[in-house]
Amino acid sequence: MSPRPPVTSSSLLHSQNSPIALSPALNTAMNPAPNTYCIIIPCYRHGAALGGVLHALQQFQLPIIVVDDGNDATEQALIAAAIAPYAATTTLVRRALNGGKGAAMVTGLAEAQAQGFSHALQVDADGQHDLTAIPKMLELSCKEPHALISGLPQYDDSIPTGRKIGRYITHFWVWVETLSFELKDSMCGLRVYPVSASLAQSRLSGQQMDYDTEIMVRLYWAGHPVRFVPVKVHYPQDGFSNFRMFEDNVKISWMHTRLVTQGILRLITKPFQAKPNKTGASDGAHWAQQRERSGLWGMRILIWTYKILGFWAFSLLLYPVIAVFYCTAKSQRAASQQFLQKVRQRRRQLGMTDLREPSTFKHFYNFGLTLLDKVASWQGDIKLGEQAVFAPGSEQVLNFPQAEGRLLLVSHLGDIELCRALVTTSKLRPVTALVFHDNAQRFATIMKSFAPQSTVNLIALKDFGPELMIELKERLERGELIAIAADRLAVPSATSATHRTITVDFMGAPAPLAQGPLILATLLKCPVMAMFALREGKQRVIYAHELRTKVNVPRSERACYIQALGQDFAHLLEHHALTHPYDWFNFFDFWQQDQGPDQGKSQSQSPTTPTH
Repeated sequence: MSPRPPVTSSSLLHSQNSPIALSPALNTAMNPAPNTYCIIIPCYRHGAALGGVLHALQQFQLPIIVVDDGNDATEQALIAAAIAPYAATTTLVRRALNGGKGAAMVTGLAEAQAQGFSHALQVDADGQHDLTAIPKMLELSCKEPHALISGLPQYDDSIPTGRKIGRYITHFWVWVETLSFELKDSMCGLRVYPVSASLAQSRLSGQQMDYDTEIMVRLYWAGHPVRFVPVKVHYPQDGFSNFRMFEDNVKISWMHTRLVTQGILRLITKPFQAKPNKTGASDGAHWAQQRERSGLWGMRILIWTYKILGFWAFSLLLYPVIAVFYCTAKSQRAASQQFLQKVRQRRRQLGMTDLREPSTFKHFYNFGLTLLDKVASWQGDIKLGEQAVFAPGSEQVLNFPQAEGRLLLVSHLGDIELCRALVTTSKLRPVTALVFHDNAQRFATIMKSFAPQSTVNLIALKDFGPELMIELKERLERGELIAIAADRLAVPSATSATHRTITVDFMGAPAPLAQGPLILATLLKCPVMAMFALREGKQRVIYAHELRTKVNVPRSERACYIQALGQDFAHLLEHHALTHPYDWFNFFDFWQQDQGPDQGKSQSQSPTTPTH
C-alpha cells in the first residue's frame, strides 16, 4: 500500500484537528527543513492487543509502521485484522523469521528512512504504556532533534517483583558503562529516535531484548542527548511477555560485558579522542573545529593514579593509552610524521646533528606527560629551582618594573601551563591566560578538582571588546603577564569564517600566523616577550625571551611591526622546536593550519579572537 505523505513537525504544530498541545514557541526552533515523524510498532505475538494500540494512536495523526517480526499464520491474521481499519495510514512490513525486538526495530527504522522520515516514535504493541506522554515527547524532540527522547516509567503495583529487580540491575550497569547517572532508565519501550543516527548505532547493538538498552548507551556515547518524560506503565493481568528468562538474561549479561569492556577502553582512550563537530566530522577541519582531544573521566583516572601511586604508575598506565591513541589517531599520526620529517630536513640544512629515528610514539608520549606536569606543578610537586629551572638569562627577563606588565606570546611547544604555575606560585609574576572558551571550560573542570588555584587568572574568551581591553590594561599596570597563544589560527568568529593572517617563514616553508595576538600588542601598547617550558632529561627548563620593548607604534608602522614581530616569534618557535622536537604539540598541518580556501583573507579591523 502507499503510505500517507509524511507528517512534519510543522504540521504537528498547526493541525487544528490534532489533540497534541505543542507550544507555538517551537515555530522559531524548527529547522529550515522540518523534521518528519512516524510511529514504529514492533509486533510479535501481540496481535490481539495491537488493535487497541492502533486505535489510541490515531489521535496523533502520524503515519504508522507495523513490523511483523516473523509471526505465525494465526498472529498474522490478528495483525491484519487490527490494521484493516487504519490501512490508509499504516504500513505493514513482514519479516520472514523472528529476529527479536531489536531486529524488528532496525527493520522499522530502515523502512522509516526509506519513506523519508527523520524521527520515529517507538510504541510497544502490548499496550503497557500510557500514551498521554507522547505530546511532551514529540515537543522535546522538536526542540532537540538530535536527542533520544525516552519514557521514564512510573510503575503501579502491577509490575512483577522480578522485573523491577532486573531493571535496577540493568540501571546499575548502564551507570557504570556511561560513568553517569544521566540515563535514568534504559529499558522503556516508548521513545522517539532520530532515525539516521539510530540506524548507524544499530549496526553495533544487540538485536533482541538487549536492543533498547544498548542503543541508548551507544547514542549517549556518540554524543546524542538523552531526555526523559515520565510515563505511567501498567502490566495487564492477562498479558504476557516475550521475555525469555534464561536466553534473554544471557544475552543481556553478554551485552553488559561488551559495553563495560568498551566503556573501559573508551575511558582510557578518551583523553586523546577527537570529538566530532556539529557535522560529525573531525579530520580535515580547522584545528579548533576538531576540538581538543579530551575526556574528563579518563584524565581523572590518570591523575588519581599519579596522586595515589606516584609517577611510575602514571607513566605505566600512559603506555597503553598512547598505544591506542597511536593506532587510532590517523590524522594526528600523519601530522607528527610530517613535522618530524621537516625537523630532520631543517636540521640538515642548518648543519645541525640529524634527528635519529624520529618516533611518533615518543612524540605522543611526551604529549601525555604534559597532563601530569600541569597538575604536579600547581600542586607544588614540581618546584622552581629543583625539578624546573630557568635557562641562563631567562630569569632576568622577568625582572621588569612592577608597574609595567608584559604581553606574553606562548605556544603549544612545551607546556605553558607549567610556566604559568611556576611563575605564579613562586610569586615572580601573576600570569593571566586568555583561552578559547570551550577548551578552557573542559580544562578548568579537571584542574579545579585537583588544583583549585589553577583557575585563578584564567579568562575564557568568546568575543573581544572594550571591557576586556580595560581589564587587561589594568592588569598590566599591576605588573602582570598577559599570556596568549600565537601559534594557532583562532576560531572563526560568529560573523565571519575567515581569518586575518600573516605569512612567516617556519622550518624553511611559509606558514600562517593569526594577526590577532600581534595586533593585541599594539592595542595594549606594552612590551612583548615569549616563554617556553621544555623537557631536558628529567628537568623542565624555562626559556624566556624579550621580543619588543617599544610600546607606542605609529599607525603607519603597525603593519611592519606586526609582520616583524610575527617573524621573530616564528624564529624563536623554530629554534626551540629544532632542539626539542618532541615537545611540539600541534598535531595538525601547521603550514596550512587546516584553514581551507579562505586562508589569509581579512575578516575585520578588530583582532582575531585570541586563543590559548
